[in-house]
Amino acid sequence: MGTVPKGAWGPLPALLAGVALVVGGTLPAAAAEPPAATPLATVSLDGVPDDARATLTEAQRLLAAGDAPGAYALLAAREADWAGSPVYDYLLGVAALDSGRAPDAVFSLSRVVAAEPGFDGARMELARALFEANDLEGARVQFAYLAGRSPPPETAAVIARYQAVIDQRSGQGGSAFSAFVEAGGGYDSNANASTSDGQFLGFDLNNNNVETDSLFGTLAGGVLHQAGLGNGWSTASNLRADWRKNPDARFVDQAIASAGTALLWNRGPWRASAGVNGYYGWLDGSPQETYVGAALGIGRMLGDRWELAARAQGGPVRFQQDVLEVLDVDRYLGAVTLSRYGIGTGGRVALSLLGGWDDATRTGSPYSNDRVGARVATSWPVGRASGLYVEAGWLQSEYDQSPGFFGGSFGRREDDQLTALAGFELGDWPAKDWVLSPRLRYVDNDSTIPLYEYDRWEAAVTLRRAFR
Repeated sequence: MGTVPKGAWGPLPALLAGVALVVGGTLPAAAAEPPAATPLATVSLDGVPDDARATLTEAQRLLAAGDAPGAYALLAAREADWAGSPVYDYLLGVAALDSGRAPDAVFSLSRVVAAEPGFDGARMELARALFEANDLEGARVQFAYLAGRSPPPETAAVIARYQAVIDQRSGQGGSAFSAFVEAGGGYDSNANASTSDGQFLGFDLNNNNVETDSLFGTLAGGVLHQAGLGNGWSTASNLRADWRKNPDARFVDQAIASAGTALLWNRGPWRASAGVNGYYGWLDGSPQETYVGAALGIGRMLGDRWELAARAQGGPVRFQQDVLEVLDVDRYLGAVTLSRYGIGTGGRVALSLLGGWDDATRTGSPYSNDRVGARVATSWPVGRASGLYVEAGWLQSEYDQSPGFFGGSFGRREDDQLTALAGFELGDWPAKDWVLSPRLRYVDNDSTIPLYEYDRWEAAVTLRRAFR
């Protein structure tokens, strides 16, 4: 009899199972380059304290003369004293941006826009800073807002050119391939996601069904492609393979091959997608589980910093061993997400409401269930190519009452799962196009049936190399 990985990491048991269409690549050869720096907006020094007026005047002169490094050195020395003043923050942000310090510019200019949301000159520089910091989605939001403010023709042309380059770099013009390889390892306190009790209903459990800790190693690789079709249409496709080895829990060694393709549309504040995705999984070297499904998504910007999006997908989950066919289900999942962009130095926060159900395909199977949940996720850029991310979630699964588990001895099965994840991505380390990613993950699964109760800690580090 095969072993069921009740909580194995990866796409097999995921709530929103499927292939993430993460695409990238170099800018197509025909792509336009971004415009040069925009002219410095005129700012008044009225109301500025006398002890700051001379310094700010000199900084303006240096910027106008093209000496951004000199202006930055002059202004940065007084940040502890004057940070929070829109005039100071604006000049500091422009000096940082034009001297190659885009992340610092994002930080300063975000303060200006928060204090003076109608200061379009500062917002323009913030959009440029986000672009230079490679936060293309954040830059897209700011440029879209500015385009809707009826800017002068010359400014509108600059905005349009930036938008065109963003579209091209995000795959909406031309064609781009990329690939990656990744290796990692860590420690898992409960590699088989099982109860810590050695007995159930008076019987001794097989060791494979009792909590087992293990070190682990991982390998992954993939090829990605995105092509622009014009008029806001593009396609995104990927192939990926993942492998995980657990020396002290070999019975849950896992390999997964996954693929997906989608048609994407993006115009103004709207975006949408439609595609298919799937995976094939092996457990301990034997075929285990397959999924093939369709996915639909739609999203709309609400103003310049908020987005409301929805996603739905569904398809058959099938197990390859006859003895496990009782687990076969048709799975339908969905999520509605409200996101807030441009927080602080470019951070993002998203709140998702989750729902779905499994319909068991085998008569008498107790695995039909309904699911509801919520997740909050946030990410923050740190420097030019690094970032911090944190997630927390809750998921409740209620299984059909009849026929029930173990003859209905425990009544209706209900699982409540709490999850938490924190990680950091150190970009361009140890060299360009490398990313070092440490992370910590926790799961606490509470169930009305003790056999399915467990908790789990995982600490891991991965190193990824991208090829563009």
